[in-house]
Amino acid sequence: MILEVVETVSVASGRDNEDRQGAAHELAWVIDGATDVLPEPLTRAPSDAAWLARHMSEVLHQLAADPPHALADLPQIVAERLAPRFAADAHRPPTGPGEHPSAAAIVVRMTGNGALEYVTLGDCVMLVETAGALTRIGIDEETAGDRWVADALRSSTGTGEPLTRHDLLPRLRAQRTMMNAPGGYAIFSITAPPRTMIRRGELPLAEGSRILLATDGLTRLIDVFRRYDTEAFWNAAWSRGLADLASELRALETADAACTRYPRAKISDDATGMLIRVTGSA
Repeated sequence: MILEVVETVSVASGRDNEDRQGAAHELAWVIDGATDVLPEPLTRAPSDAAWLARHMSEVLHQLAADPPHALADLPQIVAERLAPRFAADAHRPPTGPGEHPSAAAIVVRMTGNGALEYVTLGDCVMLVETAGALTRIGIDEETAGDRWVADALRSSTGTGEPLTRHDLLPRLRAQRTMMNAPGGYAIFSITAPPRTMIRRGELPLAEGSRILLATDGLTRLIDVFRRYDTEAFWNAAWSRGLADLASELRALETADAACTRYPRAKISDDATGMLIRVTGSA
């Protein structure tokens, strides 16, 4: 069986899209570059997040014709291929992991035994429907949406003024130093996480099963704006289409541009999704 892409959407929130999506041969993926916490990017790209997302997507396109035996190898392969590129493109070396570019992603493929193999790092989401049951893979609904950010932004600076993302930068920078380190968090970057921290697995699928891959910008409709729960989001995606959901998301973000009703670090976020159907052999 093969993965047939039904629809994709990827809309930028600013001048450059730090998300990427793609499908080639037996692989499909969505990538969400982690917003920079440096004053200026180290590369010549609009942001180091955009740099990593673009180059990682290129690597996946290159690997698609001859992918690794196990998708769990991808974080190491991506790091090995992108580290020298980053060293060549950066105007100075990073001072440590906190300055490394990084990205969340989900990569999937069908195996020869009729299972969907996946690897996921970070806060992207995959929804899979087979035999009438819906399964959520990736960050779960209870912890998605950067709850600590919303909680922090609901507090104040002591002057009555609300906190902003700038106020949260020290904590965000401290968190970045823990990427791919024991006790920290796993993410795609120019270094690889310990293999024990990589989330991977297989799901047996029947022909006709359906899949949705999404970055957390798109799942803001669930996690931040509470417009849908997971099942309603799934149904809306397949009945109305991803482009319509992306338009609805932008309208909600614009209507709360002050980020007061729905506290969040960024007014809007890049939003990417892919609808896939499992079909018979090509």
